[in-house]
Amino acid sequence: MMAITTAPGVTQRMLANGHLELTCRTTNRHIECEPVAAAMWIALKQHNGDVDQAATTLSALWETNEEDTRYDLIALAGSLCSLGMATES
Repeated sequence: MMAITTAPGVTQRMLANGHLELTCRTTNRHIECEPVAAAMWIALKQHNGDVDQAATTLSALWETNEEDTRYDLIALAGSLCSLGMATES
């Protein structure tokens, strides 16, 4: 099982516009995720970082193909990991 977690030193905050703000205290890196990415992040957090469970939940809510949703979650996780905002365990 691929599990995605918040990297050490990273804080998260939901903005009023539906975006997710991630800030790393150690690198001072700051990113703002669009609402779809924010929903993916929330689903990952709700499922303890489990990509498969998050994909199942989101694909049911969005009426999308589960494999496509899983692929999108993996792409988001890869981007966040490469930016130092998340880790894979």
